[in-house]
Amino acid sequence: MESSLNKFGWAMLIITFVTGCAKNSEPPYNPAGPYAKGAFIVNEGTYGQANASVGFYDFKSDSVSNSIFTIVNKHPLGKLLQSMYAVNGNVYMMLNLSDTVIVASTDDFKETGAITGLSSPRYMTSYNGKGYITQWGEEGVVKVIDLGSNSILRTIKVGMGPEQAIVANGTILVCNGGAYDHDSTVSVIDPTIDKVIQTVMVGDNPKELVIDKNKDIWVVCYGYIKYDAMFNIILETPSKLVKLSGESFQKVAEYNISPKRHPQHIDISNDKSTIYFGGGFGYAGIYAVNIDAPVIPGSPLVDGSKYFYGFNVNPVNGEIYTCDAVDFTSPGILLRYSADGNLIKEYTVGVAPNGILFK
Repeated sequence: MESSLNKFGWAMLIITFVTGCAKNSEPPYNPAGPYAKGAFIVNEGTYGQANASVGFYDFKSDSVSNSIFTIVNKHPLGKLLQSMYAVNGNVYMMLNLSDTVIVASTDDFKETGAITGLSSPRYMTSYNGKGYITQWGEEGVVKVIDLGSNSILRTIKVGMGPEQAIVANGTILVCNGGAYDHDSTVSVIDPTIDKVIQTVMVGDNPKELVIDKNKDIWVVCYGYIKYDAMFNIILETPSKLVKLSGESFQKVAEYNISPKRHPQHIDISNDKSTIYFGGGFGYAGIYAVNIDAPVIPGSPLVDGSKYFYGFNVNPVNGEIYTCDAVDFTSPGILLRYSADGNLIKEYTVGVAPNGILFK
């Protein structure tokens, strides 16, 4: 797909599709049932069509079951599955174009509820019985959810186009990714009062973040690209990897990734010592950075010939799972790599896979 897009198509796709997969912040849940040991595959679906789906990779059988939500519940999931998040025996599916979060049991994937009243939900995290859902609607807010009733408790105004959120040092950190415009901040929310208590300057359009073994935070910043009416680039800022103190959340270091290439995703090794970044249109391969000697490498760890739509790292064995969206209308491909970057196996999945949620 990447090689055949014209300038207009690239610009529209970059603006429209920004994806990833949120990580858990609550204590781990040990599920039973048919989905006990494996990983959920987030299949976004074709933009504008109700063909989003969830697949399941079973560790024991080394196989993928596709469309598990539709098979179990006998109806389609919805439009544009942006991300998934699991907590307390439930999985929450952010349906960006359906303006809804569908809730299902982690054990058997039967639908247990829905969260409505949202506008373009993106990602979710949780803390002390409350969910925090980022959304692009209302010019960038976080919706606070009662996880017992799935009702909206309140709205917190953050920056433009909030993306991934995580729990760090008793607070909620939110990447303000800019949406269709520009932002360069991370919002810090105190969950005891559900208010922003700090705004941290990072790089242009931060997308995702992880916590390392020292409790410091690493943020991947996409950079800002501005187009004219003919979709010619008239302004472009570099992508960056930014390190924040895990105590003060102040920026302690930043590393330029590229002036012209823009990764959207970040994850971390199972020992929390290696940062991985990559994924997104026009950014081939997955790159690795050691937190103790951070240098942006000149060559990727994982296949520099492929433009992965998303990726995530298995937190148990360190394997790297990557997503090839192919043409966004046909079945996509899940590729499983060893921790040292060697391809293990490929699997056929749903349309436009964008991330993996490990159990």
